[in-house]
Amino acid sequence: MCKRAKHGFSCVLLSALALMGVAPAQAADDYPNRPVKIIVPYPPGGTADLMARNFCEFLGRELGQSIVVENKPGAAGQLGTSLAAQAAPDGYTLGQSNAGTFEVSPHLYKSLPYNLKKDFEQIAVMGRMGVVFGVSAESPYKTLDDLIKDAKKHPGKLSFATPGVGSSNHLSGTLLASTAGFEWMHVPFKGMAEFLPAVLGGQVTALVDQYPSMMKQLEAGKIRGIAVSTAERIPSSPNVPTFKESGFPNLVFYSWFGLMVPKGVPAPVVDKLTNASRKVIGNPDYRAKVTALGAEPTDIMRGDMVKMIDNGSQVWKKVIEDNKITVDK
Repeated sequence: MCKRAKHGFSCVLLSALALMGVAPAQAADDYPNRPVKIIVPYPPGGTADLMARNFCEFLGRELGQSIVVENKPGAAGQLGTSLAAQAAPDGYTLGQSNAGTFEVSPHLYKSLPYNLKKDFEQIAVMGRMGVVFGVSAESPYKTLDDLIKDAKKHPGKLSFATPGVGSSNHLSGTLLASTAGFEWMHVPFKGMAEFLPAVLGGQVTALVDQYPSMMKQLEAGKIRGIAVSTAERIPSSPNVPTFKESGFPNLVFYSWFGLMVPKGVPAPVVDKLTNASRKVIGNPDYRAKVTALGAEPTDIMRGDMVKMIDNGSQVWKKVIEDNKITVDK
């Protein structure tokens, strides 16, 4: 207690600092006391959306509040990511991070409306998935080796379809070609609904896409998977060999979706989200749902997640630069 007037300012200052010290802890104790939202930078119904909804269903249970999914697609994920960056740093607006936006976009676009390292704090990976290289079930190519041998005999004659220029799938097809030493033509489409008929009809040699998008086609026998980028074979498609098994031990890479918050969220709130996310990831029911989507649950969180992003970023940067890949901006 201050007895002298001249110390009044010091007392007020000390009291304010004390209050500031306990405010974050009180905020964490009370958090969340109202519904939370997560911004997904892609349309409803896709893999990103389904991953977010599954994760947030379980996260909401752990936090004791509902989590509303807001889809904000546009500009290759930049619109929704930008909105997440601009959100109030109070823990009531979450964001969905992903490989395309965080590992690929920085090297494709001259500028982004946010700083991926300074504007966000990564919390947890919701799940990751391999990229599958597939051909029509009627294709003469039974294995990856068959395709590569023919591609070398006929440079530039074979082709591969993806959801677009600069997509991680495009880069995956380019990475295989540069690693194996062959040339083939990239044919961009808007999505599976467009390029599947082209591959089945023989207009395009192969398709490259995330496993969840191709899972039904593989199960139906319409598409023959000749390689997948995961470290081990996917249990639900055990007939699809990995690149490692096909003679390319360094071609192990994943697409992924994660939980993040705008930078500045109080540390106790971040810790609460982290602990809740860890419980979600360890929940057998959640892991079963992730697997059913064709993805792989993983316990990659916080610092390890940042390292994962940095490593992936360096891989795709080299692919982009070596192959002079550009997008309209």
